[in-house]
Amino acid sequence: MSKMKNKIIFAIIAVMTLSTGAAQNGYSLEERYPHLKKNYTIAVHPFYLFNGGMRLDLEKRIKHTPAWVQIGLIGHMLSRETGYYNHWALISGDEVNYLLGGGLDLNYKRFLNKKESFYFAGGCSYSHYNIEHTGKSLRSYTEDGLKYYTYDYGNLKKKIDKLGLSAFIGYQSPRPTFLFDIFAGIGYRHSFRKDNDTESFNNSMVALGYKGTVFVAGIRFGVKLR
Repeated sequence: MSKMKNKIIFAIIAVMTLSTGAAQNGYSLEERYPHLKKNYTIAVHPFYLFNGGMRLDLEKRIKHTPAWVQIGLIGHMLSRETGYYNHWALISGDEVNYLLGGGLDLNYKRFLNKKESFYFAGGCSYSHYNIEHTGKSLRSYTEDGLKYYTYDYGNLKKKIDKLGLSAFIGYQSPRPTFLFDIFAGIGYRHSFRKDNDTESFNNSMVALGYKGTVFVAGIRFGVKLR
């Protein structure tokens, strides 16, 4: 009889232990992944440095959901060098004597798994560039009642506005504080230039004045807060 009691007590303890463990495992998702409690992130895109720019991302969780709002603040600045013919050569292939610009990128981002590592995102962007570059410009003049055209070679100014749409998927490391993010996708860019008779800056997908379909890819480093 005592052996039977011991078996019953042992069985009860085992069931209680398993139940407690199961309850803890189901209840402690945020304990195993502390980043699920974070509601803000700050991150930078290092690849922007190779194209004369910088980008800072600010993200906020939408209430208590796996959805986030992402705002990207973009700046471009390359100072004038001595003389007009000392170019800055960007990774896009564009050659400029001076570049000043900025932009805004707004995305909706939603994680696809419980530990919030894989996600889908999409949104829109706007950029504006003030550019100085060396090139040819068409000039007209009148002589003896006749109109002539000639090309002048020198420093030219150009303004470009660019709108964009993007959709991409990504992986974000499920760490409590450090943020590492890698992503890839597709998008479309449409640039507006006032003076189309000079350099178009439309030679590649990362060019300042590109118009057409683009592949979106990059990495981000940052921190997760609160």
